Amino acid sequence: MAIQVKPRTIPPAGIDTTEVTIEETYDIEGVGKDTVSLKGTLVSDRGAPLIQPGKQTLDWDSSIVAARFTNLRLSGKSDVFGTVRVTLDKSYPASAVAIGCHCAASLGVIVSMPRLGIQLKSGEPIQLQSEVTTIPPIGDEKTTSVRPVDLVDTTTNRKVGSMTKATVKWRELVAQKRHGAK
Repeated sequence: MAIQVKPRTIPPAGIDTTEVTIEETYDIEGVGKDTVSLKGTLVSDRGAPLIQPGKQTLDWDSSIVAARFTNLRLSGKSDVFGTVRVTLDKSYPASAVAIGCHCAASLGVIVSMPRLGIQLKSGEPIQLQSEVTTIPPIGDEKTTSVRPVDLVDTTTNRKVGSMTKATVKWRELVAQKRHGAK
């Protein structure tokens, strides 16, 4: 059951679990290109809201909210690649910051395509941006990658393709726990 979030409201520190739908477009050498709809769960550990420098009060327009992504588990099917699974690459910090309605995120991912026998990782963190009306973002507040990233083989570190685009299409908050709450 989805938890509602009041627009333009700053939440206290806590842990958010969201169900997400993300479309990612992959172009893999010798295999092909496809946009895959992935569904799964994203968990973020949201810090206490900060007041922007030069401001005196904490409200939507004066806040800075930072979060660390602690878990990502996505899966989907592709006619080109078969089953696709995506998780966080823990070798990169995975985080987001929202300043007013402007949100930016950065995370590395591991992309598994079992039918093809390949496991790839992003060659650098994926940069995402959006304009949001809620924290955490929910509904169809789209978040889109800024630029393509290389995908490299996790064993050889050889570039074998790219993720040309990633778009978060839908988010639903399914669990939320405030820090310090029992």
